[in-house]
Amino acid sequence: MDAAITIARRDGLDSLSMRRLAEELGVSTMAAYRHVAGKDTLVDDVLEAALGGMDHHSGEDTWQEQIAELAQRSYEVFLSVPGLADHLHGRALSRPGIVQWLEALARPLAEAGISEEDRVGFVPSLIWQLRGAARLDAEWSETLQSLEQVSAGGAEDAPITRGGREELGDREASDLFTAAIQLLTDGLASRVAV
Repeated sequence: MDAAITIARRDGLDSLSMRRLAEELGVSTMAAYRHVAGKDTLVDDVLEAALGGMDHHSGEDTWQEQIAELAQRSYEVFLSVPGLADHLHGRALSRPGIVQWLEALARPLAEAGISEEDRVGFVPSLIWQLRGAARLDAEWSETLQSLEQVSAGGAEDAPITRGGREELGDREASDLFTAAIQLLTDGLASRVAV
């Protein structure tokens, strides 16, 4: 598994293959297949190792702070393996390490007495935010260039978008992620306070 994670971190999860794994290990491709059923299983194994291997505990006091801490750790894991966010989907969600990660995201909400209905809505929203933020981070410089082109082009039909680049200033994609998590937790806090 270490060799697969090394390849994924270095070259991206999409570049991981049974052939590449075998080369990294110095064995034949058929030898690799004796240990892993195929590429889909290998990708799911890396996903599970990355998310299941992170620290799932928070030392923060409030559920909002706990969620922010776990979300930040998750974001860092997503960034450490290029393409990881693109592979977090149905089949992988039943893996024990990923279930532990999902439990860690839901636990502060449950312990705070937030209803199952609200948890079921919040946790997927948090995961979608994580996935989107990881993609945005990978495309950040292109995003800024596009916004600069819109601003410079004087697109009269897009006054709000034109101001977007200036509004971002020197912020990074990670700053937007932190702000988005704050918005999500503030929204849920205001919903459950009613």
